[in-house]
Amino acid sequence: MRFLIPLFIIVLGMLTGVVVCLFFKETAIGFKLSVLAGGLGAFAGLMIRDMLDITAGGDLGGALSAAIIGAALSAAVVNALFGRTGS
Repeated sequence: MRFLIPLFIIVLGMLTGVVVCLFFKETAIGFKLSVLAGGLGAFAGLMIRDMLDITAGGDLGGALSAAIIGAALSAAVVNALFGRTGS
């Protein structure tokens, strides 16, 4: 169980990266970068939450919101740098 929860949260971050990629012009490279950035951003969001000892949202809600916010921010930055907006 210790290894499954972080894995599920990283997969949630990857799915968030896919959703963010839909707001940008989707290319094969942009999609792959969004998935990677979403997974890394979710992990980074959890680490920042733990380092700053943020307790808002409780244990589960705070972890999920930190992972989703971290994934969305990192995927948006990657798409803004390497992609084009519009459809």
